[in-house]
Amino acid sequence: MKRNAVIAALTAVAVIGGGAAAVAVSSGDDAAATASPADRVSLVAEQDSAAPADRDDDRDDNRDAKGDQDDRDDRRDDDKDDRRDDKGVAADPGNVTVAQAIAAALNHTSGTVLSADLDDDGDRRWEVEIATGGSTVHEIDVDSATGKIVRTETDRDEDDAAAELKAVKGAKVSARDAAAAVDSAVTSVEFDDGRWEVEVGETDWTVPLDTPRASREG
Repeated sequence: MKRNAVIAALTAVAVIGGGAAAVAVSSGDDAAATASPADRVSLVAEQDSAAPADRDDDRDDNRDAKGDQDDRDDRRDDDKDDRRDDKGVAADPGNVTVAQAIAAALNHTSGTVLSADLDDDGDRRWEVEIATGGSTVHEIDVDSATGKIVRTETDRDEDDAAAELKAVKGAKVSARDAAAAVDSAVTSVEFDDGRWEVEVGETDWTVPLDTPRASREG
């Protein structure tokens, strides 16, 4: 009777404890080779905890790669800007070239062109200086977008105007010829020190009065 009672009690404990107790009893020595539910839960938790860190590392790598690409793009842009500066085409003269501005100014006032400069400080316009005799110089402003005359001014006592007029009037190369010898994007041409000085963006050129041959300065 006592043995039967003990067996009944053990059976009740097995039923109450659930399948885990049954597995423990039936597994015997093989239990150590099989991961327990708690071990499997712990393994999954470790994997889940490692995954976000890996994803963060991937995102960091992607950001670093994008940053490197941005740096390369910036360097290429800087190289392009340097090449444009070397060619002297940084400035944009607008729709009206220096030759067209000179033609418009001469159509308004006949004479000899001493200079033509693109003023881009405010309203973009060409400032063309025309000598008409003696010390008289007319400044004709030409809109760089439309080619229309927008302002005129006369200075009857311009320093060195007579000497400059004498040197330029009989020259083989005019201001317009000097500009054409350099580039269509010329932003300034003026007579100085016995020659034409021509600018294209940040680049300076010189053209002699006797031949339309441009030489880069510097």
